[in-house]
Amino acid sequence: MIEAMDIDFETIREDWNEYKLEDGTILKFKTIVSSIVRTEEYDPMTGDPVYHVRSTNVLRVKVPEKLKRQPGAARKSEEEGVEVR
Repeated sequence: MIEAMDIDFETIREDWNEYKLEDGTILKFKTIVSSIVRTEEYDPMTGDPVYHVRSTNVLRVKVPEKLKRQPGAARKSEEEGVEVR
């Protein structure tokens, strides 16, 4: 077990990171922090205190029309699997 202390914080800015994929899809990604804890440990290289951050990731996707399908059309049957590489 590590000694740690909850740290109050104020959100200054929560920006979206945006990524355009080669197929034209745009991914928007944001991390929302819910709690921050400062431990009693220090980074041996910098001397900075070690923090642990609890967060939730939010993802928004904008897909080109040519890549979309009708809902439920992704699989031919409930028993058929999908191979991922």
